[in-house]
Amino acid sequence: MSERLILKGALSEKKTRRMQMAARAAGIITGIKHIIQPAAVIPLKDLKTEEALSLMKELHELVQEYLQVSREVEELERELS
Repeated sequence: MSERLILKGALSEKKTRRMQMAARAAGIITGIKHIIQPAAVIPLKDLKTEEALSLMKELHELVQEYLQVSREVEELERELS
């Protein structure tokens, strides 16, 4: 198999992974909103801040991974151009 085909396959996989991560991030963000938005009407003692913090940490790690994959996509695109 040619190197170009291998690079195209790798690029496709990275782009798919990046889309999956973006979808996962959207789900996490929705979860955080559901926890935090009721803060105006729910007593402070009833807020699930530990759950929100856990989701924020997960989102942060996901964003870091997303940025790395995005850099890899850019590098592969440069190699293919």
